[in-house]
Amino acid sequence: MHRKSVATVPRTVLPAALTMLAFLVACRAAQAAAPAPESTTSPPPSALIYLNATRIDFYYDRFLLEADGNVRLRTSDGFTVTGDSFSMDLKLNRFLVAGHVTLHDSSGTVSGAAISDFLDFRRIYFVPVTSEPDRWTFLNGDLAHPAKGRVMPGDAFYFPDVPQQPSITGTGAVIGTKTFVRFINSHTYLAGAPIPLGSYVINFSPEQYFAQNTLSGATADLTWNVAGTDNSLTAVHLRYDPTYHTYLAVEQHLVGQHEYAIFSVNPATRAEKWWNLDLYEKLGSRFQISSFTQYYTQQSWLSLPRAAQQTTYLTATYAMPHSYLQATSQLTNYNVLGPGALELPHTIAGSLDHPTQVELTATSFQNRIGKLPLYEQIWEGYGFNHDSVGGQQYLNGFPGYWPQGGPRFAPIPVPGLQAYGSPCPYQPVPKKFTYYCPVYRTIWNTVLGFSFFTPALKLNNPPSPYQTYYFNASFSKQYQWNSLPHWIDNTSENFTISRQFSRAVNTYLGYQILNVGDHYINGGYLPCTPVNTFYCPLSFTSFRGVSTLRTTSLGLNFTPTPEFNFSVLVRHHDDFPIPVPGVFGLPPNNILGQPLYSWFLGQPPYDASFDLRLKILPHALMDISKTLYWYGNPYRTQFWQPATVVQILPI
Repeated sequence: MHRKSVATVPRTVLPAALTMLAFLVACRAAQAAAPAPESTTSPPPSALIYLNATRIDFYYDRFLLEADGNVRLRTSDGFTVTGDSFSMDLKLNRFLVAGHVTLHDSSGTVSGAAISDFLDFRRIYFVPVTSEPDRWTFLNGDLAHPAKGRVMPGDAFYFPDVPQQPSITGTGAVIGTKTFVRFINSHTYLAGAPIPLGSYVINFSPEQYFAQNTLSGATADLTWNVAGTDNSLTAVHLRYDPTYHTYLAVEQHLVGQHEYAIFSVNPATRAEKWWNLDLYEKLGSRFQISSFTQYYTQQSWLSLPRAAQQTTYLTATYAMPHSYLQATSQLTNYNVLGPGALELPHTIAGSLDHPTQVELTATSFQNRIGKLPLYEQIWEGYGFNHDSVGGQQYLNGFPGYWPQGGPRFAPIPVPGLQAYGSPCPYQPVPKKFTYYCPVYRTIWNTVLGFSFFTPALKLNNPPSPYQTYYFNASFSKQYQWNSLPHWIDNTSENFTISRQFSRAVNTYLGYQILNVGDHYINGGYLPCTPVNTFYCPLSFTSFRGVSTLRTTSLGLNFTPTPEFNFSVLVRHHDDFPIPVPGVFGLPPNNILGQPLYSWFLGQPPYDASFDLRLKILPHALMDISKTLYWYGNPYRTQFWQPATVVQILPI
């Protein structure tokens, strides 16, 4: 926007006058919130500034707020300023008003050319309209006793140059100093065309918890911050992903210095809804507790759900001098609405399982071993697993028939926690399937683990840092014993050599061995038959629950500028059991099409992942990723990841 000139004051004076006024307003608000201390070094508490003008522009790149025409500014304690032009640097927390300036509070009214308010220093600079040229300085919000004739900073009344196109335009704004701006009658711009927003909030609070969110990933997300204060934010999201396509989501943030609560509904305009609630509280310097609850429903808008499931995770952590104690719990209810509520085509399988898991783990900090370049960490935990319902499942031939008329078919006892034991003595009607009776409805477990690792060790000492090779290594071991005749051991070994060839290019070569043993003292894994057939290859025939996954990785990352990044990761897997196309499936994907985990049994021997990230808009990046899988001899099968994952990321 081109700024209009103000005839009453030269342009060199206007910046100083505006800054003076801004400082006065904020100081008065700070003074109303708490008595001003003698020292001027401590920052004032945040104040509210109510701004109205013919036009208010916000420039996102520089966090500048500019206003012209009938400017009226009021602080939260009732102090008012009027003028022709206004400018505020939200990051530096200072503002100025110039042109026909009037200041008014309970002590009276004074006129001037410009005012500049440095909020953090509680200092206001003012150019009054008097018979003799003068300059006044107000300290700590004391407007009744100006310090006259003081030297002012050279940039006190400086109006910044601004781009032609603002990010947001409105006629009113509520400014929470150092936290947020809420625009009134606002609109933004897309390709130069205005888009009405009404109320819109820019949040720039230093509170770290505003960065938390409970939404799942999406290909694209356009966010409309409808309302907000210094400790809350309400947002509506227009989103797209390959699973649900285009939909709306809603998210609410409530944030404090030591706690937060974040709630979301995603998607809000689809029959399948995920209601998420994330809670966190820090009590003192050593203890914190958090929870995450996800409630899944099948319902049209807010009508009575046809199906509902709930899962809650609880975590409590207590820090000690050299370790920490953590209690975790998972509470799951697969059918909140009761038996027969899940509607599936032709058949209802109303699972009543309600498993509960609780675990208490003590973990040491990472401690150096003597003077060696080697660190260690150990942990031990005790767990309890229980299904309070017992795992009875009902089959219903006709939706809505049960429970009014009783179950259509006989109840099927199914395992509450684990299918381990002898087959049930009877079969359901009318079809015959083999179900194992729930021998174990309650399982206790003990976990013991340790790890050793090295920091980045230099392998050479060349004159240039771009010729240095670094070596990292780690070794981890964990055992888990269960109350049933079952125990699990995990062993992981990692070795990595890395080098940065230039400021933009870095690479690494890694090798990892992962051993997983799922052992049963009696029974467990049965031989696959018939031997040496398509679904029972020789390696799978000899599988008894112990697998070995060996992976060699080569990664390259190219980042010439912050707006562009390209990375490639090539891996070779040498696993047991040996993977066979069509026998082992790929892991499930999230809603974007990305695999939920990168290590799985039966992964193809070779894969290559590509990721490209580039800036496409002033405040948006595009990320494109794809993975190619292929098998070596004798299969020679190759295929791409089912979906190309595309994301639009804000910056």
